[in-house]
Amino acid sequence: MAILAPLLIVLHLALCTLAVSVPSRPPTIQLDDATVFGVSDGWTRSFLGIPFAESPAGQMRLQLPKAVPPYSGTINATQFGKQCLNTGASTIPSWLTSDMKTYLGTTFGPPNPSSFDEDCLNLNVIVPENVGPLEKLPIVAYIFFSGFDFSGTYNEDGRIMVNHSVAIGEPVIWVSMNYRLGPYGFLPGKEVKEAGVGNLGLQDQRLALRWIQKYAKAFGGDPSRVTLLGLSAGGSSAIFHTVANGGNNENLFHGVWTESGPIQHAGYIDDPINQAIYDDFVAAVNCSDVADSLQCLRDADISTLQGVAGNSTENFWATAADGVFFRDLPQLELVNGNISQNVAIVMGLSEDEGTLNTLAVLDTTINDTVITGLIKKTYPNITDGDVQKLLTLYPDDPAIGAPYDTGTDFEIIPQWKRYASIAGDIDFDAPIRLTAQLRADKQPVWVYYYERNFVPGFGSTHGAEIPNMYGAGDMTDLLIHFASTFNPNPSFLTNPSSPTCSSTGGAPRDTSKEANTARAPYWPAYSTSAPTYLVFAANDTFAYLNGTYRSEQIDFLNTLNKQP
Repeated sequence: MAILAPLLIVLHLALCTLAVSVPSRPPTIQLDDATVFGVSDGWTRSFLGIPFAESPAGQMRLQLPKAVPPYSGTINATQFGKQCLNTGASTIPSWLTSDMKTYLGTTFGPPNPSSFDEDCLNLNVIVPENVGPLEKLPIVAYIFFSGFDFSGTYNEDGRIMVNHSVAIGEPVIWVSMNYRLGPYGFLPGKEVKEAGVGNLGLQDQRLALRWIQKYAKAFGGDPSRVTLLGLSAGGSSAIFHTVANGGNNENLFHGVWTESGPIQHAGYIDDPINQAIYDDFVAAVNCSDVADSLQCLRDADISTLQGVAGNSTENFWATAADGVFFRDLPQLELVNGNISQNVAIVMGLSEDEGTLNTLAVLDTTINDTVITGLIKKTYPNITDGDVQKLLTLYPDDPAIGAPYDTGTDFEIIPQWKRYASIAGDIDFDAPIRLTAQLRADKQPVWVYYYERNFVPGFGSTHGAEIPNMYGAGDMTDLLIHFASTFNPNPSFLTNPSSPTCSSTGGAPRDTSKEANTARAPYWPAYSTSAPTYLVFAANDTFAYLNGTYRSEQIDFLNTLNKQP
């Protein structure tokens, strides 16, 4: 699946194309001894599909990515390169309402018609039309959202952000990279660990970031001002790079903006759950009874692998501590302070994150057993006593479930809102708050809370901020400010006063919050003494929220997040 740009954005791009004369000669840049030909729309120049790694196909399958040799000759970079093979399933529950189906269709729509292939490690660079190699512009390195098994670099149009950055006088460069997905990028198991080839999708991203450092100046970029941007799995990927390699970010980036993508609770790559995923996968490919099952997977026909991966609906391809990319569990690296301290961090989430997670329930009746399964999937070592405590902390009361502040409305099936509240807190609210609490007094941290784009049934759910961030909204402005200075506040705006926060927590849309209708609000940094969230409130206003809502529940979850 991929994101479809809102109609307004499409019209904007069409009008921009009509309003300017497209240069008759394609733009070029020089990389090593190669001339790279791009494409211009009159406002931006795009260099697309540039390979940054050798092909990961064939015998390079399930191997660490290898940088391409120095470029030579000519490179046609006028269209997207091959996209990495997608493996995600698309089954949805029968009980979805029409509003919910519309949201999914317009936000996470069908795949782009771009071609998909195993040979897919390429990236795209988009720059303002008149930028020269000596400009030294900040770089937004976009990591696409994926669930670690679908999508590609085509899912957001970087021209929109680049064009808008010029319009507000703070031009940036956009770079987006492909990375391996599903079993090609996130296969677990002790065999993978022993070969040192875990988290290959994240290793692909890391290699792309090294490429940016090497070639940024050729595009007019400043390699000392790189910000990682991503949503969902892309956001988690971005912040994972801060705890990779024991916290050594190799000076590859100094800013992270993660949307609904925190350092979530992960397991070891060879734990029983992950080992079972590996064993089931190799068995389905008929590689169980060979001496070297990884080599068997490399020798397998790609159509066979795709057939198995596409049918593995119970597998969730995700990150795990592999001893190489992650020296230990990412949540423990955070707790132990093994994190890049030379990085400014922006984190945020939508109010009703967990409602989208309920799609995993499909048509199963939700009861305590189903909810216990949700809890144990994240915390496999949890005691029965702690499970019962969590069930008590989240009682079956629709009025306090997600979507929040909606009373008993939207209880689509029994215990739906309860499940959504627990899922959202486990995957998003709790780990974001834990990171903020542990790092805010040691490095710059800002946190946002998104209440717009309310969908009946879903509320303001996972992905709600996509049209704003990637469609030149007020969140785009703040990201551009951040990319320029590693501070989301524009240079002309200083703290007018200490913000007044709502502390209601259970109902963040409470009218006691102070609204600020300015497009560029003052955004106070988070601190343990003033845990302030900037709220993107209804009607395009802003407010402040005390980040202590549901404290008893989230604090207990974070005691679990500090453990293996």
